[in-house]
Amino acid sequence: MDAPDDRAALPEYERTTLRMVERRRLAAGFAKQIAITTEPFLDKPFAECRVVDVGCGYGYTALSLAGMCREVVGIEPNGALAEEATRLAAEEAPNFTFRTQSITDFGDGSDRDAFDVAVLDNVLEHLPDQPAALERLSNCLRPGGVAYILVPNRFWPIEAHYALPFLSWMPVPLANRYLRLTGRGHDYTDASYAPGYLRMRRLLADRPELDATFTVPGDVSLAEGGGSALYSYGVAALRRFPALWAISKAFLVVARKR
Repeated sequence: MDAPDDRAALPEYERTTLRMVERRRLAAGFAKQIAITTEPFLDKPFAECRVVDVGCGYGYTALSLAGMCREVVGIEPNGALAEEATRLAAEEAPNFTFRTQSITDFGDGSDRDAFDVAVLDNVLEHLPDQPAALERLSNCLRPGGVAYILVPNRFWPIEAHYALPFLSWMPVPLANRYLRLTGRGHDYTDASYAPGYLRMRRLLADRPELDATFTVPGDVSLAEGGGSALYSYGVAALRRFPALWAISKAFLVVARKR
């Protein structure tokens, strides 16, 4: 499979065919994790749900979700990533539709109160206006609907996109210099908005209609690194000592709309 032609329009950390292939390989596990983790919070079976995947990228996870639920809508603003998602929606699954659309243009009109599950999987760290993004996410959920939010912790020592130590701790101008010196990229801005624990708590507190819970994955074995003893010990520690979320590698939040 070829990568999208307009490579310059892709985020720097996506500009390899290997990355695209890796995302497709992992998509079924990601989709299964979303279903397993959200279903205990839902008032209906996941198989009966209408799902929106906001920032769906190439659309691989959305396509896998389409095989597990009633309907999936994929939303992606980046045209180069959207090229593959558009093809998948047209050719692969009749219950998967796709839109090239920004989250800031989503959540009103026919999208308001329209979905049972809203997915924001490793997307929040790319959004400068995070309060507006969570408002849109909330708007699109029906009462009783559930949001699945996964986002890297800004203060985890190894940055999630470029795998560079302490990159996310730096101001963007210094992070840009670091990227250039290491040859990993040129501009960190797109991935620079990951929250820390306190910031994430404040963002959720500002949406009182969402009953938000920091939670561990429903199936630890499906998570990246989930097969390792270290990951299993970390999950067990989070279950016993919730304060450890402050130093977790990422935040997984399930939020039910009141």
